Amino acid sequence: MKAEIFRKLLNLWGLFIPAIYYLVPERSSQLILSSVCLAVVITDFLRLHVNGIKEGFILFFGSFLRRHEFTRLSGATYLLLGCLITAFLYKKPIVVASCAYIIVGDTFAAILGQNIKSLKIFKRKTLLGSVGFLGSSLVVALIIYYLPDTLPLTPLIGGAIAASLFESLPLPWDDNFSVPILTGFVMSFL
Repeated sequence: MKAEIFRKLLNLWGLFIPAIYYLVPERSSQLILSSVCLAVVITDFLRLHVNGIKEGFILFFGSFLRRHEFTRLSGATYLLLGCLITAFLYKKPIVVASCAYIIVGDTFAAILGQNIKSLKIFKRKTLLGSVGFLGSSLVVALIIYYLPDTLPLTPLIGGAIAASLFESLPLPWDDNFSVPILTGFVMSFL
């Protein structure tokens, strides 16, 4: 179980997205994110369609893939695509928060929801996982609030709640893709 939790904590690699977006000028951040996204999409496409690459990828990274990711795009690809679209649609502080919520929230939702028995609220979502997403997103909101040049607390907390709600709903798209985009939309009105 410790190895499984460690694997899920590795999902926090994605924090480079809001970190770069916060620290680097917006246009440069969009260029960096576009470049990384393009590289990951190409790699994921090759992984799915070129046997030698598929076998090598599974050998080195297979333990990090979920069962459905062996035949479909990975969650990392959806995350990068969702954050990239978010980066082109919304202002910088909204991008930072929306992307941080899905990265941190989804990690803690998986750790709690998949490792501790809890009431199922939707097909693959548990109450404890959703509480983990919300709690960790609220912590992220507080951290972001104390950074210079960011949003007031109300839209940050509203965004954390919206992200938690969107992540728990059985939407037809991968939540790594849809949550940052939908959260950014809600936050732009708060």
